[in-house]
Amino acid sequence: MFPVLFTIGNFSVYSYGVLLAVAFGAGVFTLLRSARREGLPEEKLLDMCLLIIVAALVGSRLLYILIELPAYIADPWAVFSVRSGGLSFHGGLAFGILTGLWYTRRHRLPQGKIADLVAPPLALGYAIVRIGCLFAGCCFGRPSAVPWALPSALLDPTPRHPTQIYALLSALLIFAVLLYRRTRARFHGQLFLEFIIYYSVYRFIIEFYREVSAYAGFLTLGQAASLIAAVGAFVAIRLWPFGLKKL
Repeated sequence: MFPVLFTIGNFSVYSYGVLLAVAFGAGVFTLLRSARREGLPEEKLLDMCLLIIVAALVGSRLLYILIELPAYIADPWAVFSVRSGGLSFHGGLAFGILTGLWYTRRHRLPQGKIADLVAPPLALGYAIVRIGCLFAGCCFGRPSAVPWALPSALLDPTPRHPTQIYALLSALLIFAVLLYRRTRARFHGQLFLEFIIYYSVYRFIIEFYREVSAYAGFLTLGQAASLIAAVGAFVAIRLWPFGLKKL
């Protein structure tokens, strides 16, 4: 693991933070290129991206704290330590969606069209962040004897399922599928709903290999959230008025 990329004096640069910044940068750059091609106002979309980034960071941190609440009750100051991970994608996605809906409605921007443009960069950014997880030694898998097992948990030499790599490869596959599906959706917003389904299916499966402590009955919290999200997105696609063309 390489949780610290380098140190300058007493200042350490953490790999997770660097890869998170790279992910946001790559996502915003890709979105703005697509917006330019579609004739959408780049300045407004850039402002939207900045707001979504802040909202996603807050939401992802809040949900992670709630999931791991006993640990943060024991050490309250750890709430402010995010240099080596500690973010929940579901929380960031929820806050990001709400912020995007509010912003596009306020500025009278085409919500469905923009949502579809956001989907591929979101998958790409997620893939990059998982490289940061591998370097940081977070989001690791269960101990395993499979030939490709790695000591992927910070300060723990136990060979484990490298779930960070599983996530990286899955996200790249989702990214490729979304690019292929860009011109095949029957209404604006469908591509983003499909992203939610693809992500939820991947997340539900990978949770069987991750070492997690939070459960909702016989499912992990990640599986429960993924199941709800996937069903909701699927129903939304199926109930959309049949024959409706892209507007």
